[in-house]
Amino acid sequence: MMNDGHRFTLQHFMSKGILNAKEVKTIFSQSKDRFQGQDEEDLRTFILTINQSVAPFNLEIKKGIQEDDGQSHYCLVEQIVNTEDGKVGSLAAVNLTERLEKKMGKEDAEIFFEKLERDKWIKKDKNGKISLSVRSLLELEQYLKEVYADYVKSCGICDKICLLGETCSSCGVKLHLQCAKNLFSRQGDDRKCPSYDCRAPWGEVVL
Repeated sequence: MMNDGHRFTLQHFMSKGILNAKEVKTIFSQSKDRFQGQDEEDLRTFILTINQSVAPFNLEIKKGIQEDDGQSHYCLVEQIVNTEDGKVGSLAAVNLTERLEKKMGKEDAEIFFEKLERDKWIKKDKNGKISLSVRSLLELEQYLKEVYADYVKSCGICDKICLLGETCSSCGVKLHLQCAKNLFSRQGDDRKCPSYDCRAPWGEVVL
């Protein structure tokens, strides 16, 4: 059952939507200092308690990694719920906008993408190229796997969705940049594909 510390933390998530690991640890520490006399919990158990309480509302705090820099983030996401009562999940409803006859103008599109970036759904690199942010990967994970099954791959190490990363030139296994960095730092000069069915020498980086 949630206590005041859990509610204090949940309020931050409901306000911001997504927080990086440092912010979450700071809020976690503040909740313990502010609400004395509460049960001692580690961060993992603390988040689990919140998730158990918000599950009836189809909400969950999920942890993910930003693909380009390997930074950990926590995001309050809405789970997709399929029912037979005539209702549709919010993400499925968003998908229906593809059927609109009226096309989006250039100015409207720019405003739209600016809002997506501001709300941390997408991320722009220094060259202006756009990629999905960790918030999108967490909240849209099920949708992306179902709709783009032929294009979306999972990281060969952490098994999370991997859109940006290194690809094995022999078998096609894909790795997040940070996962690849951690793996190859342990392997040294003898860099090999982590897939047990491949184990080929790791070739050139393919993004």
